[in-house]
Amino acid sequence: MLGDSKLLTLPCGKPFRLDRSRSDGILSQDELAFCTSEGISVAYDPAQCGWVLAQSVDDLFTNEVTDPAHPRAGRVRRSVGLHLHLRPWDMGDAPRLADLLNDRVLWDTLPEPFPDPVTVELAQSLIEISMHGTHHQVHAVIYDDVPIGQVRLQYDTDATGPRSAELSYWLGRPYWGQGFASAVVPPFVRQCFAEDVALMSLRARVKTGNVASLRVLGKAGFQDEGPAERSWRLLRRDR
Repeated sequence: MLGDSKLLTLPCGKPFRLDRSRSDGILSQDELAFCTSEGISVAYDPAQCGWVLAQSVDDLFTNEVTDPAHPRAGRVRRSVGLHLHLRPWDMGDAPRLADLLNDRVLWDTLPEPFPDPVTVELAQSLIEISMHGTHHQVHAVIYDDVPIGQVRLQYDTDATGPRSAELSYWLGRPYWGQGFASAVVPPFVRQCFAEDVALMSLRARVKTGNVASLRVLGKAGFQDEGPAERSWRLLRRDR
């Protein structure tokens, strides 16, 4: 247990404060590893391209365009800021998951057929599957304490030896086109390689014509290897 102290000590002997502000900068690799081992919540800060404490005081600000005549007026994207992080799905998320997945347009971007309708019972089954087994990692994408999507790593073999895996992700349609995927996928990919030395390569499938997803995966270091099966393209990133 960490107790209530705001000043901790890293394994290397350096002090580590829990009352950091966002302007203190991103966490170092040692600090991030310490937070992971101690269960301290972190969040990805897209403005600084790194991880910060989820509880950090947000003392940075974004210059908003208030002049309606400005060329950027009406096109300022909502910042994903400090409220975006990953966690396992929980059974209490089932109604929210069912609501997000009950969208035929979303399923047009996924390889599986739309199980119309997506019921709470089906969502509970999906969450149950995500909780068990060593063949995958499944994380809910959380924004302002609410699930908005998912990232998943599906291993080709049991996660005990050298292996490759398939990366997949989706976001609920209300969150498309706002920078959420770019804030989640690249750091998740880096984290997967950093935490798993046996992971040699990742692949991903993108529906032909899904330019936004191609761009997101490109930011994560994936290379387009061309057409795969019908209506899909295969992308790959090696360690």
